Amino acid sequence: MAITDHLAFEDGGIVSATDPDSDADSASLDRLFRALADIRRRTVLDVLSHQLSPIHTETLARELGARERDIPESEVPTDTVDEILMDLTHVHLPHLVDAGLIAYDTDEQTVAYEGHPQLPVPWMHSVLQPEFRQSLTGESDPDGIGEIEGREQVISFGQSLCDRADEELFCMFTDTQLLEAGCLTRIRDAARERDADVYLGTRDPVVREYIQENAPEVILWEPNTDWLNLPAAGDRVGRLLLADREAVMLGTLLDQGTDGVHDEQAMVGEGEHNTLVTTICQLLRPHLEEIDNDTDDIAARLPL
Repeated sequence: MAITDHLAFEDGGIVSATDPDSDADSASLDRLFRALADIRRRTVLDVLSHQLSPIHTETLARELGARERDIPESEVPTDTVDEILMDLTHVHLPHLVDAGLIAYDTDEQTVAYEGHPQLPVPWMHSVLQPEFRQSLTGESDPDGIGEIEGREQVISFGQSLCDRADEELFCMFTDTQLLEAGCLTRIRDAARERDADVYLGTRDPVVREYIQENAPEVILWEPNTDWLNLPAAGDRVGRLLLADREAVMLGTLLDQGTDGVHDEQAMVGEGEHNTLVTTICQLLRPHLEEIDNDTDDIAARLPL
């Protein structure tokens, strides 16, 4: 027998976790991979990783029904929601809890994404998926500047940037609804697990409190929403992520839906000499220089 050339074995997290000399607990990893083996459980993780706060199990069941049938949530029949809810309660949620991937409050019937400490792999929006960026941008050649349409696709690529940052991660979120639980977990892991320097700009007091309590390694700063001098009307900057100064995503907020959530689009670029990467680094240059100088009062001098 021999190991195949599956893309999973190109991911450092999986290679490390499956290494027989790894410090990872084998029983814990068995539970993790068993949980990820089922497509409905992977969809559950995909849904939860986009949420900032816990959601009710019935809400989760309804979204699963909509995704699995490719219909609007409002069109999912009540008996289908009940059937999925039963399946979640008795089968899938216990598996995910046992694997340490979610928190499940049985009294309140709420669930929340937690991630896994020994395998910080973005499995749901996976870098293991062949041509991940191309699947979001539709590019035939990902060497230039790509465009991503749709909030979930923007979130997925942003999370992949958080996961790839090994030395430095520079983030800005100008709207309180842009930092999902999956993003927060990945930002925390970049600082804590990979010892990357992480700078997070947000005005959301809930997020700031969460970061201060759960990831004190992250440097917080408060952004100004007009930092790119975009017009007040029309599209405006929503999120910016710069990983290791060689991969960037700049997202803009579009129309607000009836649920109060903005649709989004984004430009992405990769490579030290990529035009978008170079432009963003130039715009951030004064603040990046402050980071390079490692001043004592860096947090106070970062606002844009």
